[in-house]
Amino acid sequence: MPLILALLGCPGPAPGEAGETAEEVDPAAPVVESARVTCFDHTTGEAFVQWAASATVSDPQGLSTIETFGTLAVSDARGDLGSVDLLCADGACTASWRDHDVDIECDAIAVTTYDFAFTVVDTDGHVSAALVVPGEVVEE
Repeated sequence: MPLILALLGCPGPAPGEAGETAEEVDPAAPVVESARVTCFDHTTGEAFVQWAASATVSDPQGLSTIETFGTLAVSDARGDLGSVDLLCADGACTASWRDHDVDIECDAIAVTTYDFAFTVVDTDGHVSAALVVPGEVVEE
């Protein structure tokens, strides 16, 4: 028991010191609650890769204060690969695009190397923290 008490009594780093991991969260900012990004190879007629994204969002001031457009930024270990606009209404944001809009691959291995970061803004200019999710391949 004394060992546990001794460990619990050790203070962590003070804010602003090395080792700090928590970011300040704006309590008035909207929140991206959940998100999903999928892709599939469209092979009927014209062949192309179809991407789709969806997110559920909330805002402390109410859903009506969330701006109509949000952003979905795509990146990988090399850096920024592009972005698409999210269309937001009633707590739901969506986007879809083809492979030529953001040049990324849709295969089981490549799709896991991308980070898809969802952010939304409210009418007061408060920006949500980015919710980053991996992509997934689905069947057409």
